[in-house]
Amino acid sequence: MLTVAEALENSARRHRDKVALVFGEQTLTYRSLNERANQMARAFRSLGVEPGDRVALLLPNGLTMAEAYFGLAKAGVVGVPLNLRWAPAEIAYALQDAEVSLLLADQELAPLIDQAGLSIPVYYTGTSTHERSWDRLVGAMDTAPVSLVSREGDPWVIVYTSGTTGRPKGAVRSHFSNLIIALTLASELGISHQDVGFALLPMFHVNSMWFVTLSMAIGATCVIYPHRTFHPQHVIDEMNRHQVTYSMFVPSLLTFLADAVEAGKIDPHSLRVMMTSSAPLDSTLRDRILRGFPRVELYDVYGSTEYGAVTLMRHAIGGALGSVGFPALGLEIRILDEEGHALPPGQIGEVFVRGPSLMTEYWKKPDATRHVFTPDGFLTVGDMGYLSEEGMLYLVDRKQDMIIVAGENVYPTEVENVLLSYPGVQLACVVGIPDPRRGERVLGLVVPKTDALSVDELYALCRDRLADYKRPFRIELVPELPMGPAAKVVRRQAKEAWLAQHPDGTY
Repeated sequence: MLTVAEALENSARRHRDKVALVFGEQTLTYRSLNERANQMARAFRSLGVEPGDRVALLLPNGLTMAEAYFGLAKAGVVGVPLNLRWAPAEIAYALQDAEVSLLLADQELAPLIDQAGLSIPVYYTGTSTHERSWDRLVGAMDTAPVSLVSREGDPWVIVYTSGTTGRPKGAVRSHFSNLIIALTLASELGISHQDVGFALLPMFHVNSMWFVTLSMAIGATCVIYPHRTFHPQHVIDEMNRHQVTYSMFVPSLLTFLADAVEAGKIDPHSLRVMMTSSAPLDSTLRDRILRGFPRVELYDVYGSTEYGAVTLMRHAIGGALGSVGFPALGLEIRILDEEGHALPPGQIGEVFVRGPSLMTEYWKKPDATRHVFTPDGFLTVGDMGYLSEEGMLYLVDRKQDMIIVAGENVYPTEVENVLLSYPGVQLACVVGIPDPRRGERVLGLVVPKTDALSVDELYALCRDRLADYKRPFRIELVPELPMGPAAKVVRRQAKEAWLAQHPDGTY
């Protein structure tokens, strides 16, 4: 069967003494990782955690987080990774909602956990002196193989969504669905055991979870970003040090990489596969990357917590932009209207996906699950888009972020792309502001690259590029915008913050 535990054991047999994971100065071979996962599985069982129970992980990037994922898989236990940026109330909500029986947490997060007022056992990593030291408990366990109890359709993790439409929902993901993402990407991108991957995002995020799973399933070496705070120079240093050959980058980081390679600060020859997601690429940045890294194949990857990886688009110098590509192997896309009817190529509707990489359900939310799945197994996360005649997917925007101005639909991404095309703009966020006459008006929030950015020129650009109802009634320069764990601007938070600054409604 195709389970995460079996994938690790297979790689441990084939690549026994090869380095599997790197974190700063620490390394683990495949044999050591497999043995640590065995110890963790025994530790869970020693505490009375049964197959199918939920264990939450409140851990920073590191070897322990990776070991925990695989230890859970071997014990048949379901992992619930928690966002380190959450407030105590948000942590408490997820733990209660997932009916968690045990929490593993970094010792430095003890004050945060105390504030959450938990009633479940908490074991701490990074300490051997605490009464409930996870490190001490695991270290006392046997490293011999454990009996595997999971089947491929069993849940491996419950990953809570960002909650852009309300309370976070737990996406239940099976062993098979997570592994099929890894194996599909490896096949589509040509990644093998000879490669060195780089997991950049926090490991509570599905992106890095899948990235580590991919690397371990094919026997590659995976470097985990070792710093608590993100800094582009640290990324460059790690890439040079470990001769990274593949990784996933958000477009804002690609700009730093393009600057670095042009300044001679990064080795351009080791990197072979670059993936990007979360925001569209512009032609200038794309071409700088492809010219600066002569071996690189650059791909857009579209997906979500609920979907997995859905489409891939390989970029070429001077090539067309706008599409997120063709469906990955085994994935099928339909565009449906409000009544659930399939739309022909070129017509905008809601994107629905079917295939083996999808989540199983939203945890304990049968109504929400029925709302997003069609009877024949297609799933939507609310994105709007259309298919070309050739079958390529073009995204327009998220359904819930759509702005309606006097009956006309405005898709924020379209307006943001216009603002981002201006050289002095670093980040842009477009939201709808309530208006008694029009229903909503368009607001643009912009983080400038320099103090010399002219708002008047941005207005002029919008007049040139956009219909009148799509143009921002106001464009404001702001020092920063709220960012989610996937390095995306969180429009809901930006809108709430702006409205809080204008409580009287005079704007």
